[in-house]
Amino acid sequence: MKHKNLILAILFGVSLAFASVASAQTPTLTPEQKIEKRLAHIQKRLGLTDDQAAQLKAIFQQNQQQLMADRQALKNAVPGNGAKKEAAKQLQSDRQAMMEKMGAVLTPAQREQFKKMMVQNIERKQERLERRKERILNHK
Repeated sequence: MKHKNLILAILFGVSLAFASVASAQTPTLTPEQKIEKRLAHIQKRLGLTDDQAAQLKAIFQQNQQQLMADRQALKNAVPGNGAKKEAAKQLQSDRQAMMEKMGAVLTPAQREQFKKMMVQNIERKQERLERRKERILNHK
């Protein structure tokens, strides 16, 4: 039993070491870099014109501060008094408003493709959560 615990402790320590090295190697993007990365991805996937890309960049920049403030409010909200629910509603509302602005820039075909991209993103997140849940449940 002692050996098993020792092995588990060593594996845990090694995994922490690798995790810290991996996170140190992953550069943190600035907000502007995040916009550029997101825009490049969308432009590639949807075949945006330069004019559309410029318009979407402006929309991202206009909404960036508000969405950051919304996320921070959600993070700081105290559970139990309704503040967390209100912060989540505000974030969802501001995201929806941004999506509507984006939709006005896209062609109907691009809007449909963008919707598909969003659904795929949600599905991938759900799959990752399921795998994580399984690892936790199967851990002895």
